[in-house]
Formats: sequence, structure tokens, C-alpha cells
Amino acid sequence: MKKRLLVGTASAAICLALTQQPIHAATLDDVMARLDALERNNAKLAKENAQLRDRVNHITSAPAPATASTPKGNPVQHAAVAPSPTPPAPEHAVVSIGGAPIYSKAPGGNAFVDNTTVTLYGHVDLSGDFFNAGVFDQGNKFGVASNLTYFGVRARHNLEPYGFAGWAAVAQFESLVEVAATPTERAAFGTRDSFIGMETPWGAIKAGKADTPYKKSTAKFDPFSATLGDYNSIMGNTGGDLRAEFDWRAAHAVWYESPIWNGFQATLMASPGQNTAKDNSDFALGDFNCPGTSARGSGSGFPLTSAPEGCTDGSYGNLYSASLTYNQGPFTAVAAYEMHEGTNRTGDEAVTPLSNGGVLIVPPGAVGVANEWAAKLGAGYGFNDGIGKLQLYGIYEIMRRENTVADFNERSRDGYFISATQSVGAWDISASWAHANASPGSPGTGVFNNYTVAPPAGSADFALNTVDSSADQYAAGVKYHFSPFATWYLVGSYLRNGPGAHYCLGVSGHGYGVCGRDANNNVVAGNKASAVTTGMTFDF
Repeated sequence: MKKRLLVGTASAAICLALTQQPIHAATLDDVMARLDALERNNAKLAKENAQLRDRVNHITSAPAPATASTPKGNPVQHAAVAPSPTPPAPEHAVVSIGGAPIYSKAPGGNAFVDNTTVTLYGHVDLSGDFFNAGVFDQGNKFGVASNLTYFGVRARHNLEPYGFAGWAAVAQFESLVEVAATPTERAAFGTRDSFIGMETPWGAIKAGKADTPYKKSTAKFDPFSATLGDYNSIMGNTGGDLRAEFDWRAAHAVWYESPIWNGFQATLMASPGQNTAKDNSDFALGDFNCPGTSARGSGSGFPLTSAPEGCTDGSYGNLYSASLTYNQGPFTAVAAYEMHEGTNRTGDEAVTPLSNGGVLIVPPGAVGVANEWAAKLGAGYGFNDGIGKLQLYGIYEIMRRENTVADFNERSRDGYFISATQSVGAWDISASWAHANASPGSPGTGVFNNYTVAPPAGSADFALNTVDSSADQYAAGVKYHFSPFATWYLVGSYLRNGPGAHYCLGVSGHGYGVCGRDANNNVVAGNKASAVTTGMTFDF
């Protein structure tokens, strides 16, 4: 057909050329050149159409992502213990968002991207808060907070095509994102769970930094995580204030996540102290922060680049953490343990004059350097009560500091937590209660809560070990699910500190804490803090 067309066209062109003036003698060549170009364009278009059709067929025929109960090629279900879900994108995806590939390359075309999935993910939580710290010079305040907002990149390289069935190399980089506050190094890339590791049929081993197994084991028990009703105001918090020592992300750590056997999964972690000081009073090698503290946080040593005065406010050496979890049907059970070796609290040893003429003396060695550990048992049960799903959780926690004089030991106590969430359609209605038993003693001091003007910094009216240090926190709220990825919430919380207690609202997650401190940072123990917070979350 094409040849007949060409012959006919050429004949017509010759006849036309013979009847025209010489100026038109090149017309035949022009026609032939245009026909050749048209043929080449048609071939290119056919090739592109074939490639596009093959790519569409490859994507639509890709297997559905593995569910949490049937992970592909590896029995380790990271959604149960790791900070991020099992990558759901097809193995040929190069980059994906929400598990869907935005660019794909079939295996075999490029050795650097073959069988590798790279996923971009994130979580945004922003709230508006109305709160009162219950302190004489603070009053009612409004605030806007970014709460555990983060962005991450996760990669998984499937090694099965290379002869390692059930094996995969994994890596992750995750960073805090300051949506509301001015960013500092707290939001540097890699500040959150970041690691490299290997998944195998016998479990996964990873190295880097991550939330400890102790922390992750009961994270889902708290319906108000990252709000001003977060349970870490008391749970995992040994002495009050803004640092929950046993709700921690361990740096320079190595950990193992077992496969799931009949609902059971074990996780083990070790983080070497790598401290050149025998009493752990220096920065860990490779760090510019006192161990056991967050960037710019309490006891961190910021802004020093070394620790000439010593890290003496909770710096520790080796960390060991372990958890055993059980999830089967409506039942959840947890057992967890964590040890901080050689925790240095010599900064608590001081002679402090009191306003009544007395003196609080905490002699050298009374607090010193000692091991601190925590253990907890937790359980949960969910069922349909005719209204919707009712989820119940409970925790009993023990925290101890060894070899410390009882009168100055504020780090040893028991704690309790219960929560309930009633789901009704797209709504969740939740309530929780956390309680801290009194500690044996305290090395601290406080000021009275009846001043009209804040006393000078460093003032002390009474010793905290002379009064009750128990505390209770109550929270209640609602959450509306626009979809599985977007929610709105409203939470109210109330914290009752005993006369010798100084716990804070919003510890370990909220953009800031609400504490019993006056304008000069004096401890106002026994305050009653309250807050209402409303916000929105979005996951992608």
C-alpha cells in the first residue's frame, strides 16, 4: 500500500514538474523528504505508545500491598513496633507518595534502583491552646503549637531477586518539622527515627537512632498523644518538669525486632554510652549534647560545644531497653523494661538557704551517680458495645533509682494510667487518668504560690521533701475523622500537683510544656494547671 502510494505520488510529481517552469524542479525532492519524515514520526509515535501501554499494564497488574497481617516476603510486621508502616509500594517503584509510585522503572534497567522502593511520608499536627499554669504571675495564655510534626524518607531494597528470599535492606531519615515555632537544630534532618538495617525471615536488625522499645510498647495506649493531655506528663517521668526520662529516643543505638509468632513480638535495644568520663559527665563521642537530654532541652548543656562544667543533670552511660508485646484479636498485652546505667545527678547536691532561715543540705554522694530503671505492664481490650467500638487500656509502671539517700530520692515511685475511647461513626470520645505516687524524697526546693511579684531567681521557701509529691492528671476530648488521614480534635486537661510535686502538661510531644514556674524560673510546686487545646492532624 505504501509503495503504491509512493509510486503514484512520484508519477504525479514528475508530470507536474514537466509542465512547470524550472523554478519548480526541486518539488519532487521536497515531497520525498516530507514523506520520509512522516514515516519516521509515525515509527517514533508507535514506539512511545507501546512503551506507555507497557508501563500502564505493569502498574495496574502490580500486586496489592501486603496487609499488616500478611507482610510480603518477611514476617516482621514493623507497624506493630516501628515508627512507620511496612512500605506498601510495588517493588519496582523508585519514588512513591502514600504508597503509590510517581515514577517507576522496571527491574533490570538500572542496577542502582532495581527492586528498591523509596517512600516520602509525613505527619502534621498543629493546635491552638488556651491554658493556665496555676502560677501566681502567669495567668491565662493563648498559644499555637506544632506537635510532633515530622517528614521522612524511607527506602527498602528487596534482595529476593538476588538469591536472598525474605531479605531486604532498609533505611530511613526522619526529621522534626517546626510548623509553628522558629526552627533550630532540633529540626535538623535526621533528628527523629533514622537508621539503616536488614530485614530477614528471622527478624530485623537496625542501627541509628529510634524510640526505645519501652517507649513504643504503650504509645498507642494514650488517646491524647502530643496534646496538652499527653500521658507523659506523668508516665515515664521520674521527677516532674519537662523531661520524661523513660519516653525516649536513643541515639547511636542498635536494635532487633523479632518476627511475630502467634501475636507475640519481642524488641531489644542497646545504646552504648561512648562517654570518655567515668561518671558520664561529658558529651557522648560524636554528640554535642549531654546524654539523656534533647537538643536545647533541660540539662542539655546548650549552647556549649563541650561539657567543661560537666553533664550532671541526668546524663547516663549505656542504655538497655526491651519489650514483649502481644496483639491478637481484641487483646493487647505489654511487658517492658529499660535501664540507664550510671545516671549522673550530682548537680542535685548543694546547700540551699531557705527564706525561713533554714538550710537544705544535700551532701556529696547523697544522690551521686547511680543506675535508674523502669518496668511496666500494660493491657488493652476492645469490643463492640452496641454503640461502636470501645477500647480500654491500662498501665502499671515502676521507676527506681538505686543507691540514693531516701530523703533526696525523687526518682523512685510507682504510677498508673487508664484510658477509654468510644467510637461512634467518625467520632472518637476519649478520657484518661494518670497518677504518680509520692516519691521517698527530693533534693529540690520550691517557692510559695502567693507572691504578687516573682521573687529573685534561685529563691527557695521550702524543701520539697517535707511535703506530699503525688500528682494526678485528667484528660477528656473528642476527635473527628474526616478520613483515615485527616482529623480534628478538642482536648481538655487538668493536672493536680501535690504540694511537693512539679509535673508539667505537654511533656514529650507538645510544642511546649505548661509548668509550675514563675517569670524568674523558680519552681512553684503544688500548682494546678489546666488547658484546652484544639487542632488538626494530616498524614501522608
